[in-house]
Amino acid sequence: MGEDEKAFWRRRFLSGRTPKACRNGPCVWFHAASVGEVTGGLGVIGRLPDVDPQVEVFLSVGTPQGYRFARSHVPKNVQVFEAPMDVPWAVWRTVTSLRPDVFVTLESEFWPLLHWCLRKHGIPVVLLNGRVSEKSWRQYRRFFFIFGHVFRSIQWACVNTVEDQQRLVTLGVSPQRITVTGSAKYDTLTHRADPSLVEAWRRRLGLSSEAPALVAGSLRGEECQALLEIFIKLKRECPRLVGIFAPRHLDRVASMIAWLQGHGVPYDLLSSFLSNESQRRQSDCLVVDGIGHLFELYGLGHFIFCGGTLAPVGGHNIVEPLAWGKTVYYGPHVEKVWEEQVVLQRHGAGIMVHSPEDLYGRWRHALLSGAFGGWKKDAARKALEELGGAAERQLTSLQPFLWRAKAQEASK
Repeated sequence: MGEDEKAFWRRRFLSGRTPKACRNGPCVWFHAASVGEVTGGLGVIGRLPDVDPQVEVFLSVGTPQGYRFARSHVPKNVQVFEAPMDVPWAVWRTVTSLRPDVFVTLESEFWPLLHWCLRKHGIPVVLLNGRVSEKSWRQYRRFFFIFGHVFRSIQWACVNTVEDQQRLVTLGVSPQRITVTGSAKYDTLTHRADPSLVEAWRRRLGLSSEAPALVAGSLRGEECQALLEIFIKLKRECPRLVGIFAPRHLDRVASMIAWLQGHGVPYDLLSSFLSNESQRRQSDCLVVDGIGHLFELYGLGHFIFCGGTLAPVGGHNIVEPLAWGKTVYYGPHVEKVWEEQVVLQRHGAGIMVHSPEDLYGRWRHALLSGAFGGWKKDAARKALEELGGAAERQLTSLQPFLWRAKAQEASK
């Protein structure tokens, strides 16, 4: 762990500065776990000034990678800070210093002490992009004596699916305070898909636009080895092929490197290109050993696989490659992204495979037939359009809390 990351975790215990609001307008505190949750909040955060130009926006983030991503992607008027650990001194100091008019938690960030402190100060809690997996739901039910008050404190919830809605109701959220809006993380994808970013990566990695590239993202479990094996077999028939492999969790990087070394496969680490501008690519196999780059790397791919789908995880973000006009391949385990894959299948922008062998066969056929450049841009665009619009629906739900804050301030 580097010094910057150590400093980040120290600040999470609030040994450093605490943010303060100017109180010129409504104060909204967003909280995100990491990169994915920040992405989901960008659509609403970016539009808040349209609702109230005087709104003050704060965003707390729980990981160093998410913090860096937020600093580079949120509007300049948003103050980004390290999320307080769920310990009494950190939570109390942050809440009493910031005193937001509304606290917005993103996806599934439910912290007992933080929510208790917010309730003690009369601060309303809103959930956006809410999701509760089957596994998490069982855990919350098991420890309901700890989490019960967290869910009862939610005054409004915008959730991704009807299943999320039903689980929240069983956990104590009033059904009258829940609306199914979908996820807002798809609303900003098209804006983020800047072609100049792809060209910059091509130059940095020394990639030819003519050579086919395989990008496998969010790999879990056995997928980490399976996709490397597929790449090796495909490369025997197409020597120009380049492979980019991003595990979901960085602790899998070491095992992927060990596998490549054990099979005598040369590789490069993506970090070597980021730390040294003069670095030149030595191999056609790149292992992504950092967080926050995958979305842009998808823009390089002719073949895209999204992980957590051949491994029985339930799927991760299968929509991001659509922003680049790419067709997405994924396995049968898509319980967490079921609605998204239905939309992708309907428009022909997603292809489900049932095994590594099935994936290899499809990609081999495309390579040998020369059809690897034929992604369906129109299909991807239409699917992304259908999945969009959640940010506007969530803003509508958030507006009454801003109006209430202004009315209370005016009455003082």
